[in-house]
Amino acid sequence: MTSSPDPLTSANALWQRLTKHQPAVAAALAMQLRALPDTWAQRELGMARPHAVLELLPASDMPMEIAPHVADWEECPACDECEGLCRYHTGYATGYEELHRPLREISAADPTVTVQDALERLEEADEAAENGVLVRAVAQLIEGAQR
Repeated sequence: MTSSPDPLTSANALWQRLTKHQPAVAAALAMQLRALPDTWAQRELGMARPHAVLELLPASDMPMEIAPHVADWEECPACDECEGLCRYHTGYATGYEELHRPLREISAADPTVTVQDALERLEEADEAAENGVLVRAVAQLIEGAQR
């Protein structure tokens, strides 16, 4: 669902998809909306007239999506709605990049290092951190620098 410049059109499309994909959430939302006082626009959005709120710009350029996420981004309806990666897959890609950042840094520093060597070095570093060896080594370096 790409964001329409018209908030009423976007709201209608969002409601249609919400009732289709998440009917319980749609029902809970309707109940919450019915319980709002007449002053909801002022209390929730800081504007006295509800229709004035329709002129507000979105806080993000990421379009809304409510379709269920699928693990494979090529089959994900939410990614189709966004015409790119949805929030779930954007987060997944960011995490994947961070996970592999140490391997990229090691290979950039020493192109002769194999992936197996790099993984062994990272495992050794993790073990040193768990055993306290790393903390002791850092403490010795700090003491040596202060002398």
